Amino acid sequence: MLVLGVLATGFVGVPLLAGLDVWHLHLLASPPPPVAWAGLLAFALGWVLKNIALRANAFAVTEVRLQPERAQTVADAGPYRFVRHPFYAADPLILIGSALWLGSYVAAASAALPLALMVIRLQREEHVLRQELAGYGAYATRVRYRLVPGLW
Repeated sequence: MLVLGVLATGFVGVPLLAGLDVWHLHLLASPPPPVAWAGLLAFALGWVLKNIALRANAFAVTEVRLQPERAQTVADAGPYRFVRHPFYAADPLILIGSALWLGSYVAAASAALPLALMVIRLQREEHVLRQELAGYGAYATRVRYRLVPGLW
């Protein structure tokens, strides 16, 4: 259910709000071109990170569940060596980057809602993994940060 909230508010709502703000609402001035270009770069880097994370974790699914039928193990290669949730770490880059690229500070600020939902999902997922996936506790001790190395 949380994944639908993130998808609806983030990947649909943020661009929709950006379009409304830029073309109709004009709540704030648009970002200058260098900020918009930085947004495009962040957006692209976010999708690259998401793709790399998916390639490194064959067990990534839309719902939080273990996959014993596939002999699920802890993913600890690629970006999973640095943060426990690189797939989710890409979302701020994608959501805020797209809003800035589309020209709306308001939409960039509105990314806080889907990102908060994503953090709730991440915490629930970690709870399940710690309880049910062998080796996850040791992995979490070894890889201390969830999303941003050195921060959280």
